[in-house]
Amino acid sequence: MTDDLATHQFAEAVSGLAPVALRAAATLRLADHIAAGHDRLPALAERTGTDPDLLERLLRFLVCREVFTEPHPGAYGLTGLSAALLDGHPSRLRSWLDQSGIGARLDAAARGLLDALRTGRPPYQDLHGKPFYEDLAAHPSGLTFDALRSRHAEGFAAELVQAHPWPQAGHVVDLGGGTGVLLDALMRAHPHLRTTLVELPDAARAAHDRLTAAGHGDRFTTVAGSFLDPLPPGADVYTLVNVLHNWNDTDTLRILRRCAEAAAPHSTVLVVERLLDEGDPHAMTAMDLGMFLYLGGRERTLPAYRSLATTATLTHTATTPLPSGLRILTLTPARPAPRAE
Repeated sequence: MTDDLATHQFAEAVSGLAPVALRAAATLRLADHIAAGHDRLPALAERTGTDPDLLERLLRFLVCREVFTEPHPGAYGLTGLSAALLDGHPSRLRSWLDQSGIGARLDAAARGLLDALRTGRPPYQDLHGKPFYEDLAAHPSGLTFDALRSRHAEGFAAELVQAHPWPQAGHVVDLGGGTGVLLDALMRAHPHLRTTLVELPDAARAAHDRLTAAGHGDRFTTVAGSFLDPLPPGADVYTLVNVLHNWNDTDTLRILRRCAEAAAPHSTVLVVERLLDEGDPHAMTAMDLGMFLYLGGRERTLPAYRSLATTATLTHTATTPLPSGLRILTLTPARPAPRAE
């Protein structure tokens, strides 16, 4: 690497302008306007209600970084990067970056990293006055967050339904299952399955509406509550999908112990997470920091999950990879040691 190139890359990394510019483009929906044919500067400025000169300077900055193209002076096109900012893109990246929604609250917490390093405290609650989920429930952007969570769940629910040998006629308890996307998919695939969702009140109500509209009748129950409290006993399967990384080790252990207390000898507990030491290290290390900044949680390795499960009197018996990069960690109640004769 040449000195000039290294200097350029360092300047890009520390300038702080690229993330701000990208969020401005997302909030203004520039990619959608360009895709709709409003690809010239005057039309873009009119559609976005922005100053044409400053908008041109923003676009010039982003064209240089291959977010947009400028095939003709004053006319702009999409690249693979900006296509990910389209509203219909499966990643929903534009919604996460939109500074009129949840993105602004997440970004504000991320700016508290230095204080977090010094205090060991996640900054989200200190900044916004409430823990993450309580804050979103009380804030208009909470509706956006529930919708984003549902769309995210739709991306892996089918994988989960196909990858695990679910009981044909039994009881599944989904802990922190959002608006019921997984349970909807499970009951469609297994008509004799009964389910229970344990969630915070707003999400539980949304799940009840979803599952009722889907025609599942009396096959489901929604419980507005916390999975830190005692859980419905004796279910065949307890699921924790993208849940445990929200919590620190102390609370994760409490949740797993609640599962162990509720489990019958035949029960299984499915922990579905990405593993810190697998997949793209750029994405996983970013997620690891983010989980702490917003929730005080963390991403973990497989040995870390195994250790927590063992302490909670659960035994890790299998790991099943999913195409999305998630892993199903199957846990079963630990068998008591045999008595000495």
